[in-house]
Amino acid sequence: MKHKGLLFLCILMIFALTTGISFAQEKQPPFNVAFSNVWEGNTWGVQSKAEFYAEVDRQKEAGLVGEVYYANADYSAEKQVSDLEDLLNRTVDILILQPVNPPAVSSVIQKFYEKGTVVIPCVSPLETDKYTASLMSDDKEFGSIGAQFIVEKLGGKGNIVALDGMDGITVAINRWVGAKAVFDQYPDIKILGKTFADWDYAKGKVAMENFLAAFPNIDGVWASGGSMTQGAIEAFLEAGRPLIPMSGEDNNGFLKLWKENMGKDKFDAVGCSMPTYFFAEGLKLGLDIVQGKVEIGKDVPKDQILHVYTITGENLDQFVRPDLPDSFWANTHMSEEQIKALFPGE
Repeated sequence: MKHKGLLFLCILMIFALTTGISFAQEKQPPFNVAFSNVWEGNTWGVQSKAEFYAEVDRQKEAGLVGEVYYANADYSAEKQVSDLEDLLNRTVDILILQPVNPPAVSSVIQKFYEKGTVVIPCVSPLETDKYTASLMSDDKEFGSIGAQFIVEKLGGKGNIVALDGMDGITVAINRWVGAKAVFDQYPDIKILGKTFADWDYAKGKVAMENFLAAFPNIDGVWASGGSMTQGAIEAFLEAGRPLIPMSGEDNNGFLKLWKENMGKDKFDAVGCSMPTYFFAEGLKLGLDIVQGKVEIGKDVPKDQILHVYTITGENLDQFVRPDLPDSFWANTHMSEEQIKALFPGE
């Protein structure tokens, strides 16, 4: 019986190691948090980081968050892997991340998971199942909403150009997959050209200026989001070309130009939203999990997809903020006080 008991204990320990289940004493607050960010190279990234830290402050006041470790990968998969390996040497209870290159981080993510860290990828999926839960954006839906809007505005026939995001990034890839699936259903929709403009206002404007110089007849503009549509509208206006249907995101610069030019020429627009509170929501979910308040697979699914908010001419006034700069992103959970702190003097 003694040998059988020892054998059972050995089997139990092996099971715990292979499944990532910890039999250690339940953790107590405050919990240490790490956030591995893709980059801060645009205003969405800056506001997302600020929104994350606003949630950190709320949870610190509640006594739930202790140390916070932050790493900016600057869109380098190699740097993100290095950052995560450094974090392995620290006590991290909750890891929030957006992977630059999902396959590249799989091995180091598995190490966190096997240590008992609550691992929550946000925005972009991992290519391993060794994580606790995820909060994803439906980027294919994002792309298809803009494409369907343009197709309907053009009556299923016309010439369009496409402003894509950043080459090789999962978000951009999936948004174009969603858009292309719509466009492919309409043989009379002709894609004159597609170029990467990195979701950037200035690059989007230059790209549109090049399109306008190359093509005398453009009927619609599909954009992968970011600040590119703002640049596209300005390029049309400065070239003296009639405005046409365009898609974009909830960037305030785009929303303000949309409102100012509503009803002009053939112009109409649609805006989708990848909210800046992704990582803040990931933190809240991680805290619920580590405290045992929610059970993954029972109370909430392992993989959650955040709803794609759609801005139209009918609800534009609910999102546009004429009193705030172009760099503000409309779909936020930050308080007015926090928004004013992020955009002082506005």
